[in-house]
Amino acid sequence: MAVGLGPGRWDDLTIEAHETLMAARRVICRTLRHPTVDALREARPDLIIESFDELYETANDFAELYPLMAQRLFSEAAALPQGESLVYATPGHPLIGEESVRLLLEQARERGVMARVIGGLSFLEPVCAALGLNPLERDLQLLDATLLAATPAEAVMGALMPTKPALIAQIYNRRLAGGVKLALGELYPDDWEVTLIRWAGVPGREELRRLTLVELDRDESADHLTTLYVPSLTPLRATRSPEGLRYIVMRLRAPDGCPWDREQTSQSLRRFVLEEAYEVAEAIDELDGSVESAEKLAEELGDLLLQVYLQAEVANGEDQFHLGDVLQTISEKLIRRHPHVFGDVAVRDAEHVLRNWEAIKRQERAARGETVERESVLRGIPRSAPALYQAFELSKKAAKTGFDWPDASGALDKVVEEARELAQAAGSTEERAEELGDLLFAVATLARRLGIQPEEALHAANVRFRRRFEAMEARAAAAGQTLESLTLDEWLRLWDEAKAG
Repeated sequence: MAVGLGPGRWDDLTIEAHETLMAARRVICRTLRHPTVDALREARPDLIIESFDELYETANDFAELYPLMAQRLFSEAAALPQGESLVYATPGHPLIGEESVRLLLEQARERGVMARVIGGLSFLEPVCAALGLNPLERDLQLLDATLLAATPAEAVMGALMPTKPALIAQIYNRRLAGGVKLALGELYPDDWEVTLIRWAGVPGREELRRLTLVELDRDESADHLTTLYVPSLTPLRATRSPEGLRYIVMRLRAPDGCPWDREQTSQSLRRFVLEEAYEVAEAIDELDGSVESAEKLAEELGDLLLQVYLQAEVANGEDQFHLGDVLQTISEKLIRRHPHVFGDVAVRDAEHVLRNWEAIKRQERAARGETVERESVLRGIPRSAPALYQAFELSKKAAKTGFDWPDASGALDKVVEEARELAQAAGSTEERAEELGDLLFAVATLARRLGIQPEEALHAANVRFRRRFEAMEARAAAAGQTLESLTLDEWLRLWDEAKAG
């Protein structure tokens, strides 16, 4: 039987819990550091009282501690005489903030062992009373400090919503308070005022202490009867959470928001999506290990993320879809297309993963009714992608069918042929544009045969041109000249110097 000891007063025990403890021969407590245990010793001097306190000193972490508790409880219960029950006493209510009891009940079902819970007043009631807080009215979140402190920084946003208040229980000591501070620091400003509630509901011992988040672990005030209250951030201060950004975008699009943002449509925002994506790519190219380059990439990713939120908000205003649909679609797609991670499919290598990915995509299209008698091998290349990228991908997919030059020399000859046709084109601009397009496509095909990404090669050429041209500007300025005043020979001389430099 798992018995709740209540928040700290002997008088707060339920009648059933009181009767169970008074009739027991032996009780195992999760911890002896609880006022009700002291009162129990006085009421039952003959009672055998044991605890798991020594495990708190020897276990590496809480993830290891609670399974050890459950395992020992089952061993102790198995050794009892037939008909006798093991009494396991926990602070508060056994089902609120008690991971050991959750594991105990879960494993009891698996083992076919009978387990019973005798409830008690939890820590929630006296804590909320001390704060004057209605948990339902405030959409209160309840978290376990031991779990929160162990949560990786990147996962904290999924564990806690800063725009709603939170109670964080079981802050046993200063070390744990430090872990909670670091976790909350991912979402809250350091100067955010929080409240430590100690010994809630215990007359003469109850204490409320207001302090900033950064001060949370600066003394030894946290103990085994300590709970932390974190009030909600306003949406405009929740700048490190998805809820904050969503509120800002909604506010911009509101009737009394920004006139420019209200006028935007999915189509008018299209160019910004492309521009921000290119700026992200540029920031990636400029990563050099410095803090500045990393911050630049973070900024550009934020600009791109804004476009996702804006598109979703525009669509929501037109009753098409909303942000939840975007998140659901990509989440389900990733799960569906990674059965080797989220299912029981085995893969040999990355190439095997890609083959499975394409097969799953075909199944998805078939499920949507998009099947045709013969699907083009060119499917899947976005028509809005950069033209040079499209040319490379079209050539690559066509080559898989055998539509390709035997070697690179044939592709090079085609480039020469298309260049000659361009030189000979004496007709309209449209004709010359057509010939130039053919030449560029032939260059992309040659790049594929040479194992070169043309987009990357052209990007590198652009970087070289930018660097050399800027060097020419600097040399001309140093000589007191303007670029517009240079002759062709002077241009060529400066160009050669820039290449050499």
